Amino acid sequence: MRKKIIITLSIILAIFLAVGHLALAHEGHSEISEMSAIIYYNEACGMCSDYVNVELPQILNSYGLTNIVKKDYLSDKQNRVELNALLEQYQVPFSLQSHIMTFVGNPGQSQAFPFIFGGHVPRHLISDAFSEENQEKFGMVLIYQDEMHGEAKNYQVLARPFGGKSFVGQTQTYPINEPLDTYLDYLVENQDNLPVLVVQSESKSRLSILPLVLATGFLDGFNPCAFAVMIFFIAFLFTLKRRLRHIVGLGLLYIAIIYLTYFGIGLGLFKAILITGSPHLMAKIGSWLVIVLGLINIKDYLAPKLPFHLQIPKFSQGTLQYWLTKATLPAVIVAAFLVGLCTFPCSGGIYVAIVGLLATQSSFWLGLFYLVIYNVMFVLPLVFLLALVGNKLTLGKIAEWQSQNDKLLKFVLGLTMIGLGVLILLII
Repeated sequence: MRKKIIITLSIILAIFLAVGHLALAHEGHSEISEMSAIIYYNEACGMCSDYVNVELPQILNSYGLTNIVKKDYLSDKQNRVELNALLEQYQVPFSLQSHIMTFVGNPGQSQAFPFIFGGHVPRHLISDAFSEENQEKFGMVLIYQDEMHGEAKNYQVLARPFGGKSFVGQTQTYPINEPLDTYLDYLVENQDNLPVLVVQSESKSRLSILPLVLATGFLDGFNPCAFAVMIFFIAFLFTLKRRLRHIVGLGLLYIAIIYLTYFGIGLGLFKAILITGSPHLMAKIGSWLVIVLGLINIKDYLAPKLPFHLQIPKFSQGTLQYWLTKATLPAVIVAAFLVGLCTFPCSGGIYVAIVGLLATQSSFWLGLFYLVIYNVMFVLPLVFLLALVGNKLTLGKIAEWQSQNDKLLKFVLGLTMIGLGVLILLII
C-alpha cells in the first residue's frame, strides 16, 4: 500500500514538473511572440523592397514575431512625424538614423523597444541581438548598417545598460562579420566607466542647421554668373530710358523667376535623394562635389588658361542676351528661367551639398522649409543690387569692381566651398 502511494505521488510530481516546465517554456516563448515590430521605410526606394517586404520579416518571423507593421514615411507624412518622435524619444543619434528604421519590442512594457535596427542590418547581427545570453547584457541595443550598394564592410552599434535612460560611450564600429558579442562584452566590462552619450535633441539640431542654411544660401547668391547678368540687364534697361518703376518691376520679376527655378532644382534634388534611400551617401557625394568645384574656382584664379571653368555655358550666352534685350514680360521670364538653369554649374555644388545635408538631418516638410529659406538668401544679393537701381553711379562702380575682381571672388568662393564641403562631411 505504501509503495502504491509513493508511486502515485511520484507520478503526480512528475506530471506537475512536466506541466510546470511546459508552462515556463510557453511563457518564455510568449514573451517573444507578444513582441511586435514597426518598420519605417521609404516606399520609393526600389532597392529597399526585398529587405523590407521579404528578408527582414522572415528574420523576425523566425523569432516568433508575427505582428509586423510597415509604415511608409514618404507618402504618409504622419508616419514621418511618428518616426521623428521615436528617434527623439530614444535619443537615436543623427549619424545612426537610416532610411529604414525598425523598432522591435513590446509597446506595453516600460522599455518598449529593446531592439532598434537602422538600415539593412544582416541576419547574423539580428540573431546575435535576440540571443538569450546577449539579452542579459543590455537594456536596449541599436545596430546600424546603411550600406545597400554592394557588399557591406562595417556596422555600428550603441547600447544602454539595464535601467539606463541613455546610450553610453561612443558609437563603436566593427567589421560586418564581427559578432555582436564583442561589443556587448565590452559594454558589460566597462559600463561603470562609460560616460552617458549626450544626443542633441531634434529641436536643437534644427537650430544648428539654420545658420548654415542662411550663410550658404547667401554665399551661393554671390556667384559671378547671376551677378553679371543682373548688372547687364539693369544697364540695358537704362539705355532704353525706361522709368525707374518699370525697371524695378522687371527686375523683381527677373529675381522671382530665378528663385522659382532654383527652388525647383533644389526640390527635385531633395526628392531624388529621398527616393534613393541613401541620404548619407548622397550628402557625402555632394560634399566631395563642392570640394572639387571649389578647387576648380581656385584653379581659375591661379591658372585661368587651364580647361574646365565654372561659368554660364558659352552656347547659352547669346540666347540669354537675346531674351534680355527684348525687355518684355515674357522675354524676362524666359531669360530668368535660363539664367537659373545656366548658373547652376557656377555654384550648384554648394546647393547639392546643402540639399544632401537636409535630406539626412530633417523630415520632408522641414527640408522643404529650409529650401524656401535657402533660396530667399540666394536671391537676396540680387535684391540688394536692384535696390541700388536708382543710383547709377553706385551701380556703375559695383559693375566695375565686379569686373576687376572677378578672379579674386572666384578664389574666395573656392576656399569657402572647400571649407563648406569639409564641414558637411564632419556633420554627417
